[in-house]
Amino acid sequence: MVALGSVVVVVNAGDADAGKGKVALCVACHGETGNSLVGSFPNLGGQGEAYLLKQLNDIKDGTREIPTMSGMLDGSSQEDLADIATFYSSQSRAYGAASVDLVQLGESIYRFGIPRKNIAACTACHMPTGSGNDPAKFPALSGQWPGYTVQQLKAFQS
Repeated sequence: MVALGSVVVVVNAGDADAGKGKVALCVACHGETGNSLVGSFPNLGGQGEAYLLKQLNDIKDGTREIPTMSGMLDGSSQEDLADIATFYSSQSRAYGAASVDLVQLGESIYRFGIPRKNIAACTACHMPTGSGNDPAKFPALSGQWPGYTVQQLKAFQS
């Protein structure tokens, strides 16, 4: 447990080595190191452990509905989920090439938001470098597939 001012963050540290042995089903979509070869599946490698554990729990209990993952975590214990989260968080994050034009267009929104539309700057939660804020359970966006990011933004919008 870590105390940060008046906020207490509980981290269920898992075992990365044990987690490596528990991701056999995950590999088909997310790759061996959590870096998917297919843009419709998110990169998990290098994401924060607390963020990953929250997502795994939300998927398991149905709070976050992902049809392709339906039932996949049903037999997983809390220890299993912590081990998986620790394994993927210990992996390197994937970085790809991006179109300069698209980066310039997105950078303004990322850094400053769109005030006239009440859209906050992404940096407020995901940090200036896109590294995420794991204690607050905000994911890293840097290294994530653009298509997956767009898909998630549209899901949040609706």
